[in-house]
Amino acid sequence: MKRLAETIQLVAKTDVTVLITGETGTGKDLAAKTIHSLSSRADKPFVAVNCPAIPENILESELFGYKKGAFTGATHDREGLFQTAHGGTMLLDEIGDISPVLQAKLLRVLQEKEIKPLGDTRTHKVDVRVIASTNQNLKEKIASGQFREDLYYRLNVVSIHTPSLREISTDIPLIANHFLSFYCSEFGIVQKRFSEDALKILVSRRWHGNVRELQNEIRRAVIFSRGDTINPEDFSCESLKAICPEDTMSIICNLEYKEARRSILEKFNVQYITHLLKDSEGNVSLAAKKACIERQSLQHLMKKYGIHAGDFKESANKI
Repeated sequence: MKRLAETIQLVAKTDVTVLITGETGTGKDLAAKTIHSLSSRADKPFVAVNCPAIPENILESELFGYKKGAFTGATHDREGLFQTAHGGTMLLDEIGDISPVLQAKLLRVLQEKEIKPLGDTRTHKVDVRVIASTNQNLKEKIASGQFREDLYYRLNVVSIHTPSLREISTDIPLIANHFLSFYCSEFGIVQKRFSEDALKILVSRRWHGNVRELQNEIRRAVIFSRGDTINPEDFSCESLKAICPEDTMSIICNLEYKEARRSILEKFNVQYITHLLKDSEGNVSLAAKKACIERQSLQHLMKKYGIHAGDFKESANKI
């Protein structure tokens, strides 16, 4: 995390395009905002666009704007978000979800520093620093013809990887205590603390939603816990089901048999599959062969537990 912070500080001093990769909930948007706030563009607009949240037929007009009469309902000229962000920074969140047509137009913006609103015959120069983010493996999308290779290299001038909580599990107590202090202050209640068993659960759990999920869990625990100490029973049922640390068997024994069995089985599957993929450097076929199971069966388990082969590929090259 210190290296990540140092990288962000160095990149912020430049004006290069940045590609931020990482799982959902790892703080890609926060990294982008930090780059902007530390840059010479800090006093200019920061515009974030959640690409998959906007329908494809609307996203183009949102980004580039349009002229009156460009399409049915275009009753007046409208500036696009690139013009709104002029002089500042634009975050294209989940860039891997945009269509091939839009990819081509975005490539032109990056190359020529100009846009062409829908229905306009002229182009307009824009000065916008672009930061893109994704939780997908763009190289795999390139190989399958779903993402343009030339656009990838235009975006990936500098690559920043925001780690999952699995990669920084020793930092979980620091992050958890930060949120605990924050929410106690926000709700105007006496400062609470975590019991030792509660922290063990937080560290042991596989956080599919990463920091965002951890944050939500702690907010809930602060609201519903009694007294000044947060204990395991103050967490949601889902959290307890997902945990099976060896030294907290007493917690498991307080669950119903089916719940306890499910939590143990999940932890085994996650640890076993993670070890296989690490050992095979993300090669699913090789991992399945070592496990003596069908490739499709392994893929099914990976999907069930939110495990991505790309997390184990070229990890040494990630910043």
